[in-house]
Amino acid sequence: MAKKLPAPALKLSTTAPKDEEDSRPEDHEGRQRSFPHERGIWASYLYIDYEEEEGLERLQQEWNRELKAAGIKDFQPVAHLHLSLTKTFTIRHHNIGPFVGNLQDQLAVHRRFRLELDGVGVYVNEERTRTFIGVRIAEVSYPPLDRLVTELDECLLEYKLPRYYEDRSFHISLLWSLGDQAETVASSLPKLTERFEEIYEEEYTDLTQTIRKLWFKCGNKLYHFQLA
Repeated sequence: MAKKLPAPALKLSTTAPKDEEDSRPEDHEGRQRSFPHERGIWASYLYIDYEEEEGLERLQQEWNRELKAAGIKDFQPVAHLHLSLTKTFTIRHHNIGPFVGNLQDQLAVHRRFRLELDGVGVYVNEERTRTFIGVRIAEVSYPPLDRLVTELDECLLEYKLPRYYEDRSFHISLLWSLGDQAETVASSLPKLTERFEEIYEEEYTDLTQTIRKLWFKCGNKLYHFQLA
């Protein structure tokens, strides 16, 4: 069964957003916001960065090739590869500075940790408007992630922001498509798993990296936090 998750931001903005953003789906490849745009409120999330990770980029290409061979042509590569540590939430502009300060205090003593990957997962967002195919984080790597997310949740609660899921399913989304495509891709999962196992064995050293830094994307602003 496909997991449900919030619709994460797929692209890392490097320019200031427009004051008024057009929300028509046809202007965003059919994607719809999880919440309406409002001046002075910034869409935000915390994550571990996997951008420019060659092994995952190879896997994106191989998975896309397998899906197209099976006649499934709607999936596209996720532009900014990352592992989400929070839901996508909104924060008011005047709260950003204090919130970042709280994060710095909370994360200053959090030690670096290593992550391993384990297989393929299919995830559908809460609105059932998008489907993601990604690599799962191995359960052996869950303890440090769980501790980290619990600490982040404490910061979020101070600002009455939503906590991460209690039933956590850590993963890195590689491909996405509009709509609920979970049943459509089910028959292709064995082939996708084969490609994952091949590339993970070849790229194991690079893909099981030590996590030294976390990122916070808030509108067009980007902050990073070094781990101890």
